[in-house]
Amino acid sequence: MNMFLRVLLGLGGVLTVLSGILFIGGGELFNSVFASEGINAGGALFSAFGVAGLVIGGLGCWGAFGDKKLPAGIFCAITLLFWPIGTLYAVVCITLMFVGNKDAADTVKS
Repeated sequence: MNMFLRVLLGLGGVLTVLSGILFIGGGELFNSVFASEGINAGGALFSAFGVAGLVIGGLGCWGAFGDKKLPAGIFCAITLLFWPIGTLYAVVCITLMFVGNKDAADTVKS
């Protein structure tokens, strides 16, 4: 895999893991603040977003550091759909994956 692609996937994966950790912490904070007011809702949603961020970030890190194209492709597809700036990010990553794949196919043919 292309080194630039691996750096992009690694940075995206690490940022997604960090945002997942922040969402889990935010869920606990949200729950503690509003539970004192008698409202006990919303903390679970933050925690679910946090766990999803950890899983998606894990896919990105696995694709980058494990040099695997399947988790990298899944990570790019998820960021393409669910992360606003991820559309541009995922298009660049997918393009680099296809360019890298074309070079590998040419070496197999010869």
